Amino acid sequence: MIKRYSVIVIIVALLLSISPMNITSAANNVKVKSSAVEFNFDGKVLQPPAGQFAFIHKGTTYVPLRFVSYALQKNVQWDGKGSKVTVSEPTPGQLISIKEKLMNMTTSSNVSGIGKVFAMTPVKVKYVFNGEQKMLPSGQQSFIYKGTLYVPIRFMAVASGSEIIWDGKTKTVRGISSSYKEEQATKPQQGQDNQSNNTTDNNTAGSSSPSGNTAAPPSSGGTGTNKVSYETITSSTETKLQSLQAESKSTLLNLAAEYLSATDGASKKKLLAEGQKQLDSLTERFESIVGKAEDELKANGYSTDIITQYRKAFNDEIEAGKQLASGLAG
Repeated sequence: MIKRYSVIVIIVALLLSISPMNITSAANNVKVKSSAVEFNFDGKVLQPPAGQFAFIHKGTTYVPLRFVSYALQKNVQWDGKGSKVTVSEPTPGQLISIKEKLMNMTTSSNVSGIGKVFAMTPVKVKYVFNGEQKMLPSGQQSFIYKGTLYVPIRFMAVASGSEIIWDGKTKTVRGISSSYKEEQATKPQQGQDNQSNNTTDNNTAGSSSPSGNTAAPPSSGGTGTNKVSYETITSSTETKLQSLQAESKSTLLNLAAEYLSATDGASKKKLLAEGQKQLDSLTERFESIVGKAEDELKANGYSTDIITQYRKAFNDEIEAGKQLASGLAG
């Protein structure tokens, strides 16, 4: 009996966290409305990537994690399994990648999504800035929506040593990164010392002698205007994984319920066979999604470490289902 029942248990356990994010129950979701907020960082007007947005909740402005981190010229890593955000000073190579991403943010537009209502899922997150853990102010939270982590923008700016100003009348956020302040502070002296040096230094300001984490996903390779960003690849992959979860959840949970309510052996046997078929299909589609993502990352010269994390999370859930089924046998 336990071998048959374990098929259903594994399916249900797998569905609980197929997504690489650690999120709380959907029952705790918070409805918010996207806001028409203008962002000006280091003198440039930026907008979150397509499909992402800003919103104001209980007087606090929330924005996508990577958007604000890159706008402040900081390297950021999100550990979905451990619910940990690590912000650090970028290496020269990482800074170049960040500035490339910022160029794309100057042309993106989310006008069509302004004013729409979204259900955000609260999530507990540990924040570490340059090796120091920092806590969110009282009353503020972190949220997940379609694989994107949304964070309080002022908290991120202040914790990373940057300046932030909010103009409530125009709904404009003005940010000045620490890198930009250092760059501007060195310009007058460079100009007085040597005009030619000034030209050279201006092209490399903010990227010399950086410190911090060097294990960020982007790496060398994949240069050119057709290069797809690391953020685009991983964000698209996580959206597909969550879509797979949502599509499969209703079917598989209904199947489990039918199995538990079935009274004859023939019906149970048929449901078990269907359950195994669905599990095989789910695994196949999961591998198809992460396999394509792995190929894209390699083609664009990025690290594929995140693929290992996706597969580990998936396989861990199968093992968790087996252990749960084994416990039921006792």
